[in-house]
Amino acid sequence: MGAVLRWPHDDRPLRVIAHDRGVVMYDTWWPHLGRWGLADLGEVKKRRVSYYVATASALTEKAAYVRSEPLTKDEVALHRPDLPFAVGQCEVLSWPAEAPESTEALARRRRAAGGPEGEALAVSEVYLLPFGPKGRERAGVRVEADNGTSFSWDELVWKAAVIQAPLVRAGASVPGIGIYRSGVYRGVPAYYLWGSQSRLHDQIASQAPRPGTG
Repeated sequence: MGAVLRWPHDDRPLRVIAHDRGVVMYDTWWPHLGRWGLADLGEVKKRRVSYYVATASALTEKAAYVRSEPLTKDEVALHRPDLPFAVGQCEVLSWPAEAPESTEALARRRRAAGGPEGEALAVSEVYLLPFGPKGRERAGVRVEADNGTSFSWDELVWKAAVIQAPLVRAGASVPGIGIYRSGVYRGVPAYYLWGSQSRLHDQIASQAPRPGTG
């Protein structure tokens, strides 16, 4: 965290905010303001902010290290770099058009399908951003952990399913389920809903050469 690097095609440096499971989330320098884009923490807490993302392998291969600029305590408290990039990933479940009636019902459905019992998300509240029929993100919904401290895998996925269900009925669909770090929304960690792979990895997969094409 706090590493400052530069892409070969861009004079503006970037600063690592968080990294997890081979994914790096970062801020960029704004030359017209003479500061990092997310430097004004008071302003960041008032709006929705999406991080830039890249694979760690891409940064290692292409970006040049410039210096280290560690995150301040206030930045760590806001951006929560300890939180995972991905939670709730499962290939054997799909976002349902009718959400289960409870966390326990979702857990039964997961176990019956052979889905994993994933890790908890250690935060008391998050914004969840569902997706529409054309894949576009919709407005975020703020949800709170029942115990006031953290979400179990089943609780978070169930609350996400309740939010996503009306959009599934409207035609929104992707393979599998997954919940991925987007940024912060009014000072609260924000996660977007998608399939068993993140949008970043879907994009990488779509750009990979097909067999026989080189």
